[in-house]
Amino acid sequence: MLIGILECGQTSPDWIEEHGEMAAPFPPFLRSADAALDFKVYKAHRHELPATATECDAWLVTGSPASVHERLPWQPALSRFLVEAAQQRPVVGICFGHQLLHDALGGEVQRSHKGWGVGVQDYPLQSVPDWSPPGALDGDRFHLIALHQDQVTTAAPGTRVLAGNAFCPLGITTIGENVLTIQAHPEMTTRLARDIYESQRTEQGDAITDAAVQSLQTRIDSRPAAHWVLAFVRHRLARLAATTPSTR
Repeated sequence: MLIGILECGQTSPDWIEEHGEMAAPFPPFLRSADAALDFKVYKAHRHELPATATECDAWLVTGSPASVHERLPWQPALSRFLVEAAQQRPVVGICFGHQLLHDALGGEVQRSHKGWGVGVQDYPLQSVPDWSPPGALDGDRFHLIALHQDQVTTAAPGTRVLAGNAFCPLGITTIGENVLTIQAHPEMTTRLARDIYESQRTEQGDAITDAAVQSLQTRIDSRPAAHWVLAFVRHRLARLAATTPSTR
């Protein structure tokens, strides 16, 4: 399986040596569930987009330091591509990607009056999809690393909420048949999260920062999330293959 990663931001040059580019955490995250996956990175924030929506088997949209409502010059073309891709391939959005997909498909994203979502947060399941792999998740909720100031305030038409909490009701969703979105960062390492939280200490304050950093010592369901993402992708690829001729 070839997964196209649509990178939506630039890592600070001072951080690249230790943490890599924005897309770097995703291959190890997903390979924790399937070591045989292949990946191709497109720097969407530099106007680098696939020629066609069928260039890869599935698409993944990364997080970003940008906000969807900034309407940066590279965002409209990416949104148009995602609308097309969602008709032909499985598409997964993480954090900014989650928000951009809802925005592109008819929802709305705003700066949240609740402030920043940081630390490991739990997202109780509200609906278990038929493609959920049995036994992948221990319990009835995901525990995932959060880092976001914006939220989806109006879900795109056709949204099904799979998990959420009081702070972030639309935590994990599907949109229509081919789109899966996650507001949290299942791909993020605890080392990267800690460094980001510490870099925001002046803005967030000691109490919030200390609590966020301490939470990184608790349960984090990165591998179950990887199994969920791949189960969704495989499920949709099988359904698409059964209804449409191959285009690759």
